[in-house]
Amino acid sequence: MKNRLFILWFIWTLLGAALIYEVSASDSKNTLISAIAATLSIAPLLGLMLAFGSEKAWQQFSQWQKKDRNSVFYISGGLTALFALPGLLTVTFNPYSTAIFAFLVLSVFNSLKKLESDSFALSWTDIALWIILWIPFDLRWSMSLHPMLDYTWWSIAISVIAIIGWRGYRNADIGVNLVPKLKDIYIALVALFMIMVVIVPPGILTGFLKFKIPEAFPVAKLSAHFIGLFLTVALPEELFFRGLLLRGLEKVSSKKWVPMVVSSLAFGLMHWNNINGLSMQITYVSLASIAGLGYAWAYKKSGNNLLAAILTHTLVDWVWKLILAN
Repeated sequence: MKNRLFILWFIWTLLGAALIYEVSASDSKNTLISAIAATLSIAPLLGLMLAFGSEKAWQQFSQWQKKDRNSVFYISGGLTALFALPGLLTVTFNPYSTAIFAFLVLSVFNSLKKLESDSFALSWTDIALWIILWIPFDLRWSMSLHPMLDYTWWSIAISVIAIIGWRGYRNADIGVNLVPKLKDIYIALVALFMIMVVIVPPGILTGFLKFKIPEAFPVAKLSAHFIGLFLTVALPEELFFRGLLLRGLEKVSSKKWVPMVVSSLAFGLMHWNNINGLSMQITYVSLASIAGLGYAWAYKKSGNNLLAAILTHTLVDWVWKLILAN
């Protein structure tokens, strides 16, 4: 299928638009025009991110990306247009923040393109760019650039930037195949069980966790929550911590356990600011680091494919919010 990329992008964009508009329109803070603006800005990004999960669709994009010398400018321009769109539609356009975003994206792509090689090995430039993208997003600094672009927009945007930048220009074999297989589901369920067995007892003993059984289990709401966790939490986090950091460290480390431990500790530290109180912060970071090892195990067990790790991460967060409280 010659136009697989466009067809998948179009289908996922339409499905995403329906979901995003329903969520945005149901928020009492949003007007009709702001709901439309959010939909038009996020849906194309979501469609692109999911289309990249097909190997054949990705190959079509990758061939164009490497063949066209101006691809960096086209891609950066497209992302910047989606960044600016909500401001243009709601008459809140800020040329200064738009220029900052455009410069950041162009700089990241150009830097990664200059590092292009046949085999990906993590460099200090990769780490610097990784930090430039991840830290402002994780600490919510990037959201101050545009009041209408929330966590959802940024999580999908940096995922798209990372996939295009590292998988495309850097040839990083991070394993972004989102077509599910029974093996991935099996690995995710096994990893979920192992993680829960290890983290729940100490979590309860320290008072960090408590069981809470909900009075009802609304299927539609729980399904939407699962999808949201998958797309906006688990996917970007696994892409950055397992796909880029772990996989990149494997290329430069002679010891197999070092990349898993380092990437899991980095993942755990990311949760430091998510809770108050030193004892609770230490507990949270410790439990998150252990969970990170479980996600890394799923990633390696699946043959370096992110889907198993993403599914595991989604299931852990989903069960955590469903029957556990912190």
